[in-house]
Amino acid sequence: MPERESKRIVLDASKVREFDFQVAGHPGVLEVEGDGMIIKPLDQRELEFYECPGIPSELRSFMPLFYGTVEHARATSSGSPEKKKYLCLGNLIHGFKEPCVMDIKVGSRLYDIGVTAEKRRSRIEAANATTASTLGIFIMGMRVHGQPAADLQWCRDLTPTTMMDALDMYFAPAEQHVSAEYRRQVVEQFIKEISELKAVLEQCETRMYSGSLLLVYEASKERYEALVAKPDADNEDGSSDSDDDGVLINMRAIDFAHSHWIPGQGCDDLYLAGLSNLIKILGTTLQK
Repeated sequence: MPERESKRIVLDASKVREFDFQVAGHPGVLEVEGDGMIIKPLDQRELEFYECPGIPSELRSFMPLFYGTVEHARATSSGSPEKKKYLCLGNLIHGFKEPCVMDIKVGSRLYDIGVTAEKRRSRIEAANATTASTLGIFIMGMRVHGQPAADLQWCRDLTPTTMMDALDMYFAPAEQHVSAEYRRQVVEQFIKEISELKAVLEQCETRMYSGSLLLVYEASKERYEALVAKPDADNEDGSSDSDDDGVLINMRAIDFAHSHWIPGQGCDDLYLAGLSNLIKILGTTLQK
């Protein structure tokens, strides 16, 4: 397959800062202030997946926007700048005032194609130590508004039972800050979007090992009311003075460092099984 040259992005270094809402994964993700973009240390396999011409538009709609690549210099521990390459991706919390964020790893297989026997064994052990082996999903990290990010070890130690408690904690601000009806709407919207992603992936010949879903919803009552509950707040002509894009809920598949487009080999049954279980589990939270 011919390689496609990635678009090079010109970056205003003065706008780059630490990304405060990374709840899991490798460190080093940065935010470009005001641009609705994050930059993430470049992984060649992930870049190839984003650039793969075989990925259908239906699947891309469930992926972060991909803008290209950039080189950016960051100070090291010694104080000297070190230039690195980054992926430029859409910031999934851009515009949110009080975002609640959850990273859910999907699929019971956490090792990539062609890894060593030792790596395969260690990743199987990692899956067995979490709900990945039993449910095909596990919570990698989460952060609800007003609280620090959840301890990563606490997330890894969750069981099928305590995972339900974690989901209750995650969705609690929707009811506490807005309403019980809004909590129901948030959960139902996530179920709808995950079901749509599953339907797309059933038609795709991919392998998305150790990939995640990022779930984000708005917990700000002020922003919720501005967007939904007070239509009379608009101007007399029906227009609005707000430049808000109106997104209260966001869900995307992320982390493609171990993802492949493999024509002729069918869909990713393990990833799909994880999505099916997540849909069922979220459905259960609606009963509470």
